[in-house]
Amino acid sequence: MIERVSMRLNIFVLSLFLSFLCVTVALEVSAQSNTTQFPPVKGRETLNAVLWMQTSAEYRANALQAYRSATAQLPSLLAKSGSAAFEQATTDAKILARLPPAIILDLDETVLDNSYPQARIVQDGADFEEVVWGRWMQEATATLIPGAREFLQAAVEAGINIFYISNRSCSSLSDNCITKAATLRNLIKLKLPFAEAPDHVLLRNERPEWATRSKSARRAWVAERYRIVALVGDDLQDFVDRDIYEPRRAELETRFGVSWFILPNAMYGSWDRALTESKSGNEALSQKYQQLQTSPTR
Repeated sequence: MIERVSMRLNIFVLSLFLSFLCVTVALEVSAQSNTTQFPPVKGRETLNAVLWMQTSAEYRANALQAYRSATAQLPSLLAKSGSAAFEQATTDAKILARLPPAIILDLDETVLDNSYPQARIVQDGADFEEVVWGRWMQEATATLIPGAREFLQAAVEAGINIFYISNRSCSSLSDNCITKAATLRNLIKLKLPFAEAPDHVLLRNERPEWATRSKSARRAWVAERYRIVALVGDDLQDFVDRDIYEPRRAELETRFGVSWFILPNAMYGSWDRALTESKSGNEALSQKYQQLQTSPTR
């Protein structure tokens, strides 16, 4: 009798152990499956922004609207005097009138769609890294933002010169800038106007005075030679430095839709850096969450 009870008890304990083992294995498999299915939390912070740009009809409509608005303004931009650039605000009207017209555009997320490396960052659960960005630029496979080609063609047909000012950066001040070579290669593949004219593609750090993220010095370089009739970009600094804009917002924001044309970009930008004050990783993420507004400010 005692032996029979003992045997039943052993069987019961063994059953419990096997059940526990099965549950543990199932949980481990589930955890591995979830890890495979979803990237780390950090990478998911820009998931919606990247997918909105890549898949939504709304993003495409926003981009087309901006470029069609700019195209519609071309006749009046050529007809009226003055300049769209803050750097020509004090230039004599007679001097401006003698200069050939030009439009300055940013490249990334204005002309070129770089949502693809952003998607890779999301999948990897990583932060932005210059090395990864450099590899992407060398691929020279960025596609066009909707509406960009048609606008550029209309501008050229109207006799307007095109300049691309980008914060893609040369690694040094030498003549051998691999970033510029790759950028030109991408623009040439896309058959964009002035793509084969290196002086019309101005990158950060090409010259000592172009070493900062501010594009003002490069706009000034163009302004010495052309009357800038319009600016097109996805970031406030494609139009004017942020520290100039903020105290003069009421005055300067009237230029949007008239001679300044802005494209949507929720993935990154100077607005993002302004939130985190050069912090990175989890520290930057924490600071962003602290700035969420959960009710209207009065």
